[in-house]
Amino acid sequence: MESVICKQERALKARILTTIVLVVSIAGLFLTSEPLQVRVLFLIGALLVFGFSVSYKINKNFINQKLFSVFGIVLFEINLELEFPNYVSVYSGSFSVSNEWGAVSGIGTKERHEKFAVRFFTDNRKVTVYKTNKYKNAFSIANSLSELLDVEIYDATKL
Repeated sequence: MESVICKQERALKARILTTIVLVVSIAGLFLTSEPLQVRVLFLIGALLVFGFSVSYKINKNFINQKLFSVFGIVLFEINLELEFPNYVSVYSGSFSVSNEWGAVSGIGTKERHEKFAVRFFTDNRKVTVYKTNKYKNAFSIANSLSELLDVEIYDATKL
């Protein structure tokens, strides 16, 4: 294994809003009298926003990337600066997710959810690389990262 992909989840309000925009654009494709080019461009824009995702790619050589994708197809990547961890931790807690982009901020800028997180710990510093609602997924990612980087896993959910 040469790398592990940690796909970041989007806020619930963002997922709901992008789904609504996609449904409206599909309905608009058939139900409006606007020029066809405008309807198709609106649908393409809605599909791009709906399928957009951000992932962290952690490599064995620890030259990491932040990937920006649409429906799993990487559009571009940037360098992701992380400190090499002393250990990987699986943690359970309440996390806030920001909704501060676009029209979603009009619905509210923060939401809190109970989630499981995978974190890198270096000395007393931590970086969250993955969050999910399912313990099994979090532990699987943590296990893969532990094997890839040859570091220990600390399961803080078992305290």
